[in-house]
Amino acid sequence: MAKAKRNKNGTWTTRVYDYTDETGKAHYKRFTRDTRAECELAAARWKNGERPKREKGPMTVGNAVDQYIDLCRVQSPTTVSGYEKIRRTSFFHLWDTAVSDLTNTAIQAAVNIEAMREGRRGQISAKTLANEWGLVSSSLWRICGLKFDVRLPQRVKKIKEYPEPAEVMEAVRGSSVELPCLLALWLSFTMSEIRGLKWSDIRGDVITINRVMVDVDGVPTIKETGKTDARIRRHRLPEYLQQLLKKTPHESDYIIPLTHDQIYGRFQSLCKKKGIDLRFHDLRHLNASVMLQLNVPEKYAMERGGWKTPHIMKSVYQHTFTSQRIAVDNQIDAYFGALLNQD
Repeated sequence: MAKAKRNKNGTWTTRVYDYTDETGKAHYKRFTRDTRAECELAAARWKNGERPKREKGPMTVGNAVDQYIDLCRVQSPTTVSGYEKIRRTSFFHLWDTAVSDLTNTAIQAAVNIEAMREGRRGQISAKTLANEWGLVSSSLWRICGLKFDVRLPQRVKKIKEYPEPAEVMEAVRGSSVELPCLLALWLSFTMSEIRGLKWSDIRGDVITINRVMVDVDGVPTIKETGKTDARIRRHRLPEYLQQLLKKTPHESDYIIPLTHDQIYGRFQSLCKKKGIDLRFHDLRHLNASVMLQLNVPEKYAMERGGWKTPHIMKSVYQHTFTSQRIAVDNQIDAYFGALLNQD
């Protein structure tokens, strides 16, 4: 009986002789399972002529991805939904390829073709391609025990000018989405955290994030936890937000009974009227940048924003404001200008 070997990711793999081609090269059938017993049993059954339905015909890349997605059903529904979207919309030329026919050259060619695919907003981004390849590579490794050396396009760093927080607060003041916008800008709540807030989450002047609400295939879905444990946090409600909450009707158990599209669409409309280019999630970026400008200690900034590591907070969320940069530029220019004027 074929002996299984343990892989670095904890799965077990073995192979069984299949046939020898016309060139004299021997071909083997590979089996990868979660346990040694399952792996060796599957190999023995195949050798004895048993063919489970899923193993009729060659294993394709699409089969591997489907099996991997099934293994991930215990994960976040949004994660699984994202995987299924990638399966539906990307790598059309790769799904029917037999895994046994894959080579580094063939995989790189497939990635190069996918990089030119047109999405809803034009050619897909390097980030989108990286996410797509992440699913494919994980599937091939987890299901088939295969790894490939692939070169992906480099992500292009874009410099974005962020408005002053006062401009945003003025734009949303008095609107139907002032409260969700300020929860994001002032307290660094995400859209899903805001939608998941219930009136029961408020105790005195403290509000706690206990759940998030996300859309899975267009259906609002409650998750009792965020992406990381750090996202479960509480904040003191400033007086202004307390007053907004008092004026908010108790239409349901949820404080903000609006859909994602309603909040986002109304926010975008208000921004356009003021000539502001900003996504709703950028409000969290503004909050992180304010904390940077105010020299809030790193530990407290991470706690308020729900960031597990300082790297994400610093490299992704914290930016500088134009007025602050100008002040810094003036300060440095004055210093060196003074040096020039010294006798």
